[in-house]
Amino acid sequence: MSEFSLYQIANAFPLLMENEEITDEDKVKIKGELTLLLQQKSQNTIGYIRNIELTIEAMKSEEKRISEQRKKLEKRESNFKEYVRECMEQSGLTKIETPLGTLSIAKNPISVEVINEDEIPSEYIQEIVTKKPNKKAITDNFKATGEIIPGVNILTNNYSLRIK
Repeated sequence: MSEFSLYQIANAFPLLMENEEITDEDKVKIKGELTLLLQQKSQNTIGYIRNIELTIEAMKSEEKRISEQRKKLEKRESNFKEYVRECMEQSGLTKIETPLGTLSIAKNPISVEVINEDEIPSEYIQEIVTKKPNKKAITDNFKATGEIIPGVNILTNNYSLRIK
Protein backbone atom coordinates (compact mmCIF):
# COMPACT_ATOMS: atom_id res chain seq x y z
CA MET A 1 0.00 0.00 0.00
CA SER A 2 3.06 2.30 0.23
CA GLU A 3 3.04 2.88 -3.54
CA PHE A 4 0.25 5.44 -3.11
CA SER A 5 1.14 9.08 -3.58
CA LEU A 6 0.78 11.72 -0.89
CA TYR A 7 -2.08 13.20 -2.92
CA GLN A 8 -3.92 9.85 -3.11
CA ILE A 9 -3.53 9.24 0.62
CA ALA A 10 -4.75 12.74 1.53
CA ASN A 11 -7.77 12.38 -0.79
CA ALA A 12 -8.68 9.01 0.72
CA PHE A 13 -9.65 10.61 4.06
CA PRO A 14 -12.79 12.46 2.83
CA LEU A 15 -13.82 9.48 0.70
CA LEU A 16 -13.52 7.22 3.75
CA MET A 17 -15.72 9.47 5.88
CA GLU A 18 -18.39 9.74 3.15
CA ASN A 19 -18.58 5.98 2.54
CA GLU A 20 -21.69 4.74 4.37
CA GLU A 21 -21.02 1.05 3.57
CA ILE A 22 -18.02 0.91 5.91
CA THR A 23 -18.70 0.47 9.63
CA ASP A 24 -17.45 3.06 12.09
CA GLU A 25 -15.06 0.49 13.56
CA ASP A 26 -13.56 -0.22 10.10
CA LYS A 27 -13.38 3.53 9.40
CA VAL A 28 -11.31 4.02 12.55
CA LYS A 29 -9.01 1.16 11.56
CA ILE A 30 -8.60 2.38 7.96
CA LYS A 31 -8.14 5.96 9.15
CA GLY A 32 -5.31 4.75 11.42
CA GLU A 33 -3.67 2.96 8.49
CA LEU A 34 -4.05 6.03 6.26
CA THR A 35 -2.61 8.23 9.00
CA LEU A 36 0.39 5.90 9.31
CA LEU A 37 0.88 5.97 5.52
CA LEU A 38 0.59 9.75 5.53
CA GLN A 39 3.23 10.00 8.27
CA GLN A 40 5.58 7.71 6.32
CA LYS A 41 5.08 9.72 3.12
CA SER A 42 5.54 12.96 5.05
CA GLN A 43 8.81 11.68 6.49
CA ASN A 44 10.02 10.92 2.97
CA THR A 45 8.82 14.36 1.85
CA ILE A 46 10.79 16.08 4.62
CA GLY A 47 13.88 14.08 3.68
CA TYR A 48 13.46 14.99 0.02
CA ILE A 49 12.98 18.72 0.77
CA ARG A 50 15.97 18.79 3.13
CA ASN A 51 18.08 17.07 0.46
CA ILE A 52 17.10 19.78 -2.04
CA GLU A 53 17.88 22.51 0.51
CA LEU A 54 21.34 21.02 1.17
CA THR A 55 21.99 20.75 -2.56
CA ILE A 56 21.03 24.42 -3.00
CA GLU A 57 23.37 25.45 -0.17
CA ALA A 58 26.20 23.39 -1.67
CA MET A 59 25.59 25.02 -5.06
CA LYS A 60 25.62 28.52 -3.51
CA SER A 61 28.90 27.72 -1.79
CA GLU A 62 30.38 26.39 -5.02
CA GLU A 63 29.13 29.46 -6.92
CA LYS A 64 30.90 31.68 -4.40
CA ARG A 65 34.12 29.67 -4.71
CA ILE A 66 34.01 29.73 -8.51
CA SER A 67 33.22 33.47 -8.49
CA GLU A 68 36.27 34.13 -6.30
CA GLN A 69 38.45 32.05 -8.65
CA ARG A 70 37.09 33.93 -11.66
CA LYS A 71 37.84 37.29 -10.02
CA LYS A 72 41.41 36.16 -9.28
CA LEU A 73 41.89 35.11 -12.91
CA GLU A 74 40.42 38.40 -14.16
CA LYS A 75 42.84 40.30 -11.92
CA ARG A 76 45.75 38.15 -13.15
CA GLU A 77 44.70 38.82 -16.76
CA SER A 78 44.45 42.56 -16.14
CA ASN A 79 47.84 42.68 -14.44
CA PHE A 80 49.45 40.66 -17.23
CA LYS A 81 47.97 42.91 -19.92
CA GLU A 82 49.29 45.96 -18.06
CA TYR A 83 52.74 44.31 -17.83
CA VAL A 84 52.77 43.57 -21.59
CA ARG A 85 51.62 47.14 -22.37
CA GLU A 86 54.43 48.59 -20.22
CA CYS A 87 57.02 46.31 -21.90
CA MET A 88 55.81 47.37 -25.36
CA GLU A 89 55.95 51.07 -24.40
CA GLN A 90 59.49 50.71 -23.01
CA SER A 91 60.52 49.02 -26.28
CA GLY A 92 58.86 51.72 -28.36
CA LEU A 93 56.46 49.23 -29.95
CA THR A 94 52.78 50.03 -30.55
CA LYS A 95 51.92 46.86 -32.47
CA ILE A 96 53.14 43.25 -32.52
CA GLU A 97 51.66 40.82 -35.04
CA THR A 98 51.77 37.03 -34.49
CA PRO A 99 50.05 34.03 -36.12
CA LEU A 100 47.65 33.87 -33.13
CA GLY A 101 46.70 37.54 -33.13
CA THR A 102 47.93 41.09 -32.80
CA LEU A 103 48.97 43.02 -29.71
CA SER A 104 48.51 46.76 -30.05
CA ILE A 105 48.44 49.78 -27.80
CA ALA A 106 45.43 52.00 -28.38
CA LYS A 107 44.34 55.21 -26.70
CA ASN A 108 41.27 54.77 -24.51
CA PRO A 109 38.34 57.20 -24.74
CA ILE A 110 38.07 59.98 -22.15
CA SER A 111 36.68 58.80 -18.82
CA VAL A 112 35.70 60.66 -15.65
CA GLU A 113 36.69 59.75 -12.12
CA VAL A 114 34.54 61.39 -9.44
CA ILE A 115 36.63 62.41 -6.44
CA ASN A 116 34.13 64.49 -4.44
CA GLU A 117 30.51 64.44 -5.60
CA ASP A 118 29.58 67.38 -3.32
CA GLU A 119 31.83 69.77 -5.24
CA ILE A 120 30.28 69.04 -8.64
CA PRO A 121 27.99 71.87 -9.90
CA SER A 122 24.28 70.95 -9.87
CA GLU A 123 23.93 71.12 -13.68
CA TYR A 124 26.24 68.07 -13.85
CA ILE A 125 24.28 66.04 -11.33
CA GLN A 126 21.71 63.60 -12.63
CA GLU A 127 18.85 63.07 -10.20
CA ILE A 128 17.38 59.58 -10.16
CA VAL A 129 14.00 59.11 -8.51
CA THR A 130 12.51 55.71 -7.90
CA LYS A 131 9.03 54.91 -6.71
CA LYS A 132 8.10 51.71 -4.94
CA PRO A 133 4.77 50.70 -3.38
CA ASN A 134 4.91 50.48 0.42
CA LYS A 135 3.48 46.98 0.82
CA LYS A 136 3.74 47.08 4.62
CA ALA A 137 1.65 50.28 4.80
CA ILE A 138 -0.93 48.76 2.45
CA THR A 139 -1.07 45.59 4.57
CA ASP A 140 -1.36 47.59 7.81
CA ASN A 141 -4.17 49.71 6.31
CA PHE A 142 -6.03 46.59 5.19
CA LYS A 143 -5.67 44.98 8.62
CA ALA A 144 -6.91 48.15 10.34
CA THR A 145 -9.75 49.14 7.99
CA GLY A 146 -10.44 46.20 5.68
CA GLU A 147 -10.13 48.70 2.80
CA ILE A 148 -8.55 47.46 -0.40
CA ILE A 149 -6.38 50.11 -2.02
CA PRO A 150 -6.96 50.54 -5.79
CA GLY A 151 -4.29 48.84 -7.88
CA VAL A 152 -3.54 46.03 -5.45
CA ASN A 153 -4.85 42.56 -4.77
CA ILE A 154 -4.90 41.44 -1.14
CA LEU A 155 -3.87 37.80 -0.73
CA THR A 156 -5.21 36.44 2.55
CA ASN A 157 -5.31 32.71 1.94
CA ASN A 158 -1.64 32.11 1.28
CA TYR A 159 -0.10 29.07 2.89
CA SER A 160 3.42 27.79 2.85
CA LEU A 161 5.00 24.60 4.09
CA ARG A 162 7.29 24.96 7.09
CA ILE A 163 9.63 22.17 8.10
CA LYS A 164 11.12 22.10 11.57
